[in-house]
Amino acid sequence: MNFGVKIIIFITFYNFARLETYICAEPVDSDLSLAYLLKNVTTDDETKGNVFLITGGYRPTNDSLIKHLVSIREAKIDMFFGDNHFCGGAIISPKIILTAAHCVCKSKSRSRMKPSEFEVVAGTPRRCERTKTTQILKVDRVIRHDYYKPQALRNDIGILVLAKPIHEDGISTQRIPLRTTILPANTLCTVVGWGRVFFMGPMPDRALYVDIYLLEESYCKSRNEKYAFGMLCAGDVNDYEKDSCTGDSGGPLICNGSLAGIVSFGVGCGFPNNPGYYTNVSAYIDWIRKNGFSKLQIENYLLTFLLLIIIRINNLYVQTH
Repeated sequence: MNFGVKIIIFITFYNFARLETYICAEPVDSDLSLAYLLKNVTTDDETKGNVFLITGGYRPTNDSLIKHLVSIREAKIDMFFGDNHFCGGAIISPKIILTAAHCVCKSKSRSRMKPSEFEVVAGTPRRCERTKTTQILKVDRVIRHDYYKPQALRNDIGILVLAKPIHEDGISTQRIPLRTTILPANTLCTVVGWGRVFFMGPMPDRALYVDIYLLEESYCKSRNEKYAFGMLCAGDVNDYEKDSCTGDSGGPLICNGSLAGIVSFGVGCGFPNNPGYYTNVSAYIDWIRKNGFSKLQIENYLLTFLLLIIIRINNLYVQTH
């Protein structure tokens, strides 16, 4: 690689870094789509017909789904607040965040990250700014599916148990119900998250929405050999650029007001004939109940039992003295 090529590569990545910082420092109007604004910037790739922009991304006037979304981050900030975001997640109870297994494991392995390596941010559509409703929470326990296969991305589902519960106000934060039955193809769904606005592009400050459709199982199988039980795929056959992207992983696919899928994998972002693949929540309802809700109930029973014992011992002490 000659010196000139190295300079071009350096300038390209430097400009991307500046763009992401700019997006965090000067967010665009919430009524406008960042992807739409970026599409008006001409690049060499676009002049060759290679358009990688996710044109389906938008920001609604009423962010009605953001309240279900959290930002999963590394515990340490690199340069500015929010630059440690790497995955999304969904609030399914005040202490339980549902996400992808690959978001809670070390890169391409089954080895779980430590709770101290995480930070969960809830209560705001802003990735790079603390707001009045921002909640920053620590993680108490990390759970991933016992049969998670990182190479095939099978059973790509995980749970973060928070050290303290999220304060739900119904406006900035609220749990989302789980989808317990399979939805038919062509059901309109929405992905929401802070994923990159185009392939290898920057992440936005304000979360973006994209509306896509559940696709036929036969089509999902035909487009990717990794497709297996417990997965579903979604996109828009008439507008392939509508897609989730890097940084959306673990985030919610919301259909008819319930959590139907978890962003899992795909080939690039918004590539032709390559839909996004999602963990099918309805296929893992028993696992979620066993590893999330049931364990919390057992912990609550134990705490109640211990409290009763302490009260009993205290009463006996008082009676004998």
